[in-house]
Amino acid sequence: MPSSSINAITRMSATLKDLFIYIYDLSPLDMDLLLTLIAHNNKQMTLEDLSKAVNRDKSTVFRSLQKLTGLGICVKESRTLKEGGHFHVYSAISREIFKLETEKRVKELEQSLRRILKKFEDDLEIMLDDVFDTKKKVVK
Repeated sequence: MPSSSINAITRMSATLKDLFIYIYDLSPLDMDLLLTLIAHNNKQMTLEDLSKAVNRDKSTVFRSLQKLTGLGICVKESRTLKEGGHFHVYSAISREIFKLETEKRVKELEQSLRRILKKFEDDLEIMLDDVFDTKKKVVK
């Protein structure tokens, strides 16, 4: 579950940025990189390009890009140098796919919350039993 508060997306002034941060559990740097990639119209950018764009160390940017790639909202491709060796380029997934993925995550979250609420009474009783059984053992 994302570490950011659900209050961020349930308040009236919530933005799309708040939704991305909550649904994908993005840090400010993750968000900056994602927006940079989207703003470049899915043109491929190198680690060095991105590092300069967000004014952050390459190792820090690399870790953030790994996260975005792992989430499936950033694409990483290898390129070979003529002199030998290789480097990586990064791009955001298309806006259409990103929207579909975000909608899918929202639906999954909604289903999870409904499932939890369905078991509300039973789970609350279990929690109360656990708390009071523990207190009884401590008091004895």
